[in-house]
Amino acid sequence: MARFLAPLVLVIALFGASPAVAGVAPNLNLYGGQTKNGSETTSRSVKGSCTITQAVTDLVLRCDGKGTAQANYLFTVPKTAGSVTTDVTFDGAHKQAIVATKRVSDTQFRVTVTLKGPGRADLQSVMIRYYYHV
Repeated sequence: MARFLAPLVLVIALFGASPAVAGVAPNLNLYGGQTKNGSETTSRSVKGSCTITQAVTDLVLRCDGKGTAQANYLFTVPKTAGSVTTDVTFDGAHKQAIVATKRVSDTQFRVTVTLKGPGRADLQSVMIRYYYHV
């Protein structure tokens, strides 16, 4: 029995040891995310019969006819971040709104919300989520 117990204790000790104790540099994958209020834009633009108004922390894109209303949000992420997922929270219907996400540098992603043609989109928040390692 003792001859089986010693190797078992060694295996348990190795599995339980932290990477630094075992002589291995840690390589941790972490999960991160950031949220901005709808009104926290980097830039805004309108063309045609469209408007953009701020309602406390929301941003309202509205087009009464032809044109576009666009809101841009810039997020800075760790350099080791991979792809991101984007969630935009709207208040009410927003079927004309288009959401696009693009990496613009090693550490930045831009989320663009565009309203084309007649409609309304009330943006409450914009969120990105990502994995990165240290």
